[in-house]
Amino acid sequence: MKNIILIGMMGCGKTTLSKELAKELNRPVVDIDEYLEEKYQMTIPEMFDISEDYFREREHICCQDIAKCDGYIVSTGGGVIKNLKNIDVLKSNGIIFYLDRPVENILQDIDISSRPLLKEGSEKLYRLYQERHDLYLQACDYHIYNDSSLENALKQIISIIK
Repeated sequence: MKNIILIGMMGCGKTTLSKELAKELNRPVVDIDEYLEEKYQMTIPEMFDISEDYFREREHICCQDIAKCDGYIVSTGGGVIKNLKNIDVLKSNGIIFYLDRPVENILQDIDISSRPLLKEGSEKLYRLYQERHDLYLQACDYHIYNDSSLENALKQIISIIK
């Protein structure tokens, strides 16, 4: 059974939706960021303090680990698409869903101070969206526009995989 991989910007609902999908489909769930922190016994901000490259290398190793699993619901970090090798390895045993949520909605829900890439402020999120949107579209098997409720996004994904 293939993994269900959720990609998209930070704050687009990947973590919350992955937990709901896991309940609904009775499948295990893994959050790559949590897995990464556990595996390396460091927080993501600590890894970024060393360098973004340091973080991205470890993120790729975790993607390789998770791609070996079967039937998981996988929540990825927002920048997972920066390394196309991550997408290749995740796609080898997974179906990729891009959760596309308007930046304005994301900004209403997230704590910018807890996000290493947003130290510069909310404008950075708009720039990141512009930089990454096409990469998400190229990487995904299905594009889910998440501009209403998580329940709606959940129903869309379930209708596709069943």
